[in-house]
Amino acid sequence: MKYKIFVITATLAAVLSNNKISAQTNLVNELNIILAEGNTEQRIKSADTFCNKIAELISVGAKAQKLDIPQRISQLFSKDKNVGIYTWSMPTERGMYKYYGIIKSPSGIFILQDVNENNEYMIDQKFENNKWYGAVYYNIIEMYINGKKAYTLLGNDLKGILSSKKVIDVLSFDDDKKPVFGAPIFGKNNNLRLIFEYNARSTMYMQYNIEKKMIIYNFLVPVNPNFEGDYRFYVPDISYDGLMYKNGKWTLVEEAITFERND
Repeated sequence: MKYKIFVITATLAAVLSNNKISAQTNLVNELNIILAEGNTEQRIKSADTFCNKIAELISVGAKAQKLDIPQRISQLFSKDKNVGIYTWSMPTERGMYKYYGIIKSPSGIFILQDVNENNEYMIDQKFENNKWYGAVYYNIIEMYINGKKAYTLLGNDLKGILSSKKVIDVLSFDDDKKPVFGAPIFGKNNNLRLIFEYNARSTMYMQYNIEKKMIIYNFLVPVNPNFEGDYRFYVPDISYDGLMYKNGKWTLVEEAITFERND
């Protein structure tokens, strides 16, 4: 009897695993079809449906799970795998993008709604899942704010035609265990997030150095003094600044060039 139970359990596990692989393969094919769609309105409509399917797939199981899907979809996880953040972009028209995101946490699945259609800065607004400053996140840093676990997120925002942005945002969960973006932990100005804009033809370095426990990034300067304040014409120079988390704040460290980069 024990042998039969083991065989049935093993068979069921194999079936579930094969179903999961099949579902992910179908999503890969579906995403390729969506990207090839020439009509922008239809592409976005299909992309919205695709987002719901991703949410359904990751809802299975207690822990956040990595999906075998294209690198186009960023997947970040907390150390304990209790929180998973999935973000990606979809081209619209005129070189613009719409951002998609999903958070899985012990309290449920939250689909993120990108509201930054006008490419605004929004550095002083808190957001929830139904109103989100869209970006594709590529790094997650665990920390604590007032004794509660939170996550600093590094991301790319490529909505602009002439310029791109790097975003440093903060994800936490409120008393109802719902996601909240933004926290007043950035230096003296108490901005809720940081946004760095630079020329679209340039590449800005921004990464977390694990050894130094510091976010290190390029210092940006205008290509010509006449363009000061117009960030479409800002480019990285050869120096680096940094942010170190201490006393509940991300504190500026100027001229962090002496710190080795951790790519």
